[in-house]
Amino acid sequence: MSLQQYFTPQHHTLSEKVARQESLVINFTLISLLFGIGYYILSFFNGFLMARYLMAIVAMVFVAQLYAYKYRWLSLPLITHFFVCICWLVVVVLSLASYGIHSYVLAWISLIPVMALVLQGSRAAWVWSAAGMLTVLFFAFFEPEQLIPSWLLFHSNTLLTASLHIGLLFIVLTFTYIFDRQRTQLIQKIEFQNQELQKSKEETSARNEALIQTQLEISQQHDTVSAQNEQLKAAREIIETQHHILLQKNEDLEQEIQQRTKELVEYNQQLEQFAFISSHNLRAPIARILGLGNVLALTNDPKDKQMIEKELVQSARQLDRVVKDLNMILDVSNSSNTMIVKLDVKNEIELVLLNHEKDVAETQAQITLNVDRVPTLYTSKPYFESIFTNLMSNAIKYRRPEVPPIIHIDAEWKDEFALFTIRDNGLGIDLQTSGKKLFTLYSRFHDRVEGKGLGLFMVKTQLHAQGGKVEVESEVGVGTVFKVYIKPGKVEIKKEKIIA
Repeated sequence: MSLQQYFTPQHHTLSEKVARQESLVINFTLISLLFGIGYYILSFFNGFLMARYLMAIVAMVFVAQLYAYKYRWLSLPLITHFFVCICWLVVVVLSLASYGIHSYVLAWISLIPVMALVLQGSRAAWVWSAAGMLTVLFFAFFEPEQLIPSWLLFHSNTLLTASLHIGLLFIVLTFTYIFDRQRTQLIQKIEFQNQELQKSKEETSARNEALIQTQLEISQQHDTVSAQNEQLKAAREIIETQHHILLQKNEDLEQEIQQRTKELVEYNQQLEQFAFISSHNLRAPIARILGLGNVLALTNDPKDKQMIEKELVQSARQLDRVVKDLNMILDVSNSSNTMIVKLDVKNEIELVLLNHEKDVAETQAQITLNVDRVPTLYTSKPYFESIFTNLMSNAIKYRRPEVPPIIHIDAEWKDEFALFTIRDNGLGIDLQTSGKKLFTLYSRFHDRVEGKGLGLFMVKTQLHAQGGKVEVESEVGVGTVFKVYIKPGKVEIKKEKIIA
């Protein structure tokens, strides 16, 4: 196994360009490592202390760089930039230590743009060319004694000059060898592909001749079969037409069955809701009123009568509240139509927020509104206001203690719906235990907050009446996200009879 293969990480399939860049940067790093070791040994002969220290450090850096890429701690683009930058720093430091503008090392700065061009591209080459010119200008105006201790400075001598020229020639020849080897491999690959293409062309030519012969034989039979095909075509068109008609009827029937089934399920759910109200919410206050009436008939104590009358009034109010809730639900469910108007979405939501201005101020709520993607919407204005009023009220009401509510309202078009996303940082709901009864009537999930459990039921009922839907995502202690899908335009509101 070669050193290049050893330091090449295990990849999935790479493009030819990326594989070539990977091969170049590993080879360049290995060559530079070898050059650094050689220059380190040479420093013991020419006495260049800075080169000795620097090459020891750089050799370790190059080894670390190779292992970092082998184990994918650094990406290919990052290690390429890192290699070019290290080479530039080596030239700058060695030039500085050998008297700056007079140094023979400074000529090596011209290698940096070439490496950048090969490894990174033309843009990087221009950048490093500019960096090289600035480096030369820097050495023209600043003396090395100002930046480096005098004991590390080294005057050029014959051995140093010769080693620098030989080193530069070694690097240039090595790079030239690498480029020539890659060019040779590329030419061999192209020649091999040309040979394969030539073989494929000959095989294709032979197949074409066989196909031509076969085509001549088929053409002789074509005339005979053509008349039969015309008859079969006509018969097939008739069959396909009837088939499409049957398919369409089956699809319409299946959709109608599904729709009827859905309506029956929802109708049964509504019957269950009203059965619950009749057996609990209505029966409890009525039974209490009857009981209090019986007690009132048996007592003569004025204080007891006053207390009983007060309890009767509270029970009557409770009964009135339940009846009003029933009327509200019946108004939505039994409405045969509702007026569709063009709404300014942002303005309507701001009006809803204005109605909650007191609650927003008291809780220090932060509300952001981003509905520019749905500026207008054709829908029922009362339903729209009711939906957002209930959702905003819940977002503020079910906040976490001592934590100001943060509410985000976003809007976008999704398929045929206007999608409104209302996100808060409130108490959240355990959907695993409460998800199935989230939108049912009189369902409440937080005892410490007052509420009737009617808001989410009204949201779902009003959206369903307009052909829309609602989805919810929630995590206890983190917050809740309601996704409201409103179908725009003229919507036929379904009339659903509910028996209380």
